[in-house]
Amino acid sequence: MNKSTRIIRLLGPVVAIIFAAWGQFESEFWLLGVAVWMLLWWMTETVNLAVTALLPLLMFPLLSIADAKSMGAFYAHPLVYLFFGGFVLALALEKTALHYRIALWILNKTGTQDYGLLAGFMISTGFMSMWISNTATSIMMLPIATSVLAVLPKKKSASLSRPILLSIAWSANIGGMATLIGTPPNLIFAGFLSERLDREIGFVEWLPIGLTATFILGITAFFVLRRGLSDSELSEEQEYQTSIWLKEEWTKLGPLNVEQKKVGIIFVSTAVLWIVRPYLGQVFTELNWTDTGISLMAALLLFSVGTGSKKALLDWSDTTKLPWGILLLFGGGLALAGTLQDSTWFDQLSTSLQSFGDVSLLFWLIVMAVLGVFATELLSNMALVSALLPLVLTISIAFGFSMELISIPLVLGASCAFMLPMATPPNAIVFSTGKLTIPYMVSRGIVMNVISVIVLVLMGYVMSLMA
Repeated sequence: MNKSTRIIRLLGPVVAIIFAAWGQFESEFWLLGVAVWMLLWWMTETVNLAVTALLPLLMFPLLSIADAKSMGAFYAHPLVYLFFGGFVLALALEKTALHYRIALWILNKTGTQDYGLLAGFMISTGFMSMWISNTATSIMMLPIATSVLAVLPKKKSASLSRPILLSIAWSANIGGMATLIGTPPNLIFAGFLSERLDREIGFVEWLPIGLTATFILGITAFFVLRRGLSDSELSEEQEYQTSIWLKEEWTKLGPLNVEQKKVGIIFVSTAVLWIVRPYLGQVFTELNWTDTGISLMAALLLFSVGTGSKKALLDWSDTTKLPWGILLLFGGGLALAGTLQDSTWFDQLSTSLQSFGDVSLLFWLIVMAVLGVFATELLSNMALVSALLPLVLTISIAFGFSMELISIPLVLGASCAFMLPMATPPNAIVFSTGKLTIPYMVSRGIVMNVISVIVLVLMGYVMSLMA
């Protein structure tokens, strides 16, 4: 551990004590101090994000800010289990290599010319990122990309490598916007609305919003990345070599095995149930269908359905690969946001915001989009959304705007990390190949960031007109 890391770790609790002393150690000032402590550790990531998320469960009951039972409820929120079910489903896709088969199938369908390859990698990555984490998606797609590039002549491979590698990172980030389980900020937003406003957002209700952003930004990313490919189409021989490699890889997979068929059926059935859930209550009136229940049902099936032997599709030992820390982070974000919302600080903030006078909705949409898109280049998108959603709610109450409308640019913008390698795991994964440079990523990423702000502001404004 270097000196700067030790200093920042120590600075967290010191800052909390300073804030508490400033307010004569009253609980409200302890709350503010712990909140700053958490934000400091989250922003610098000197302590694991999930570990920092446990601070409310420890400190709030200890300092009489809230009782342990109410804090524990945040970590057992139904959306935590929705996310858990999504993780288990993704684990089954990876264990059976069904995700690899899907990616190859899409690449075979998109063709092997430059534009086709670029589109193929973007569609494959984006689709998989709708269901599994952007990190897992990037790790899965990277060897496919390097293998395809390896069959090309050295000069051609060099010209294609940077846009294709960057397309994997971008598409992994963009694809997660599409579904409620695609990326943590989406679920943090849904959990916040459920907890603070008793407003449930289902899988289907999110789809039009998420898919619209994914489609527009995906198309935009394609055109930004294809600029360097205009004069570099594959020759007939190069196209043939790439096509042969893809077909050989597909042939090696052989027909679907029993495990892949069963996982595929559960995967498709789960997606269909999420989509038709609003209508299931009309057919099965005795049953209360929820997205969380459907997610857990999929997980239960994966742990109980056999494969022809005594083993099930998944063993519990497989869950060692699940990102359990994200579930803790999700709960910690809800705990911090909920406690802050119940404090006097946001009542005071609401009063002070009145000084802005008659500020338009468009102003706040721009502010939230800029914060979401550019702040996430340096901060964890989960920490950013968790910290700012209480503020967004206060603004919406103070000015009479819809909480959902102001939040959308922030929540979706938190997935728009296109510039820096350290901004998101997919960016770091493709940067680790050594084929990308920071100037290359920044020069194209800043274009995407600016376009993302414009798109998200327009989306929010159009939604306000339709409301």
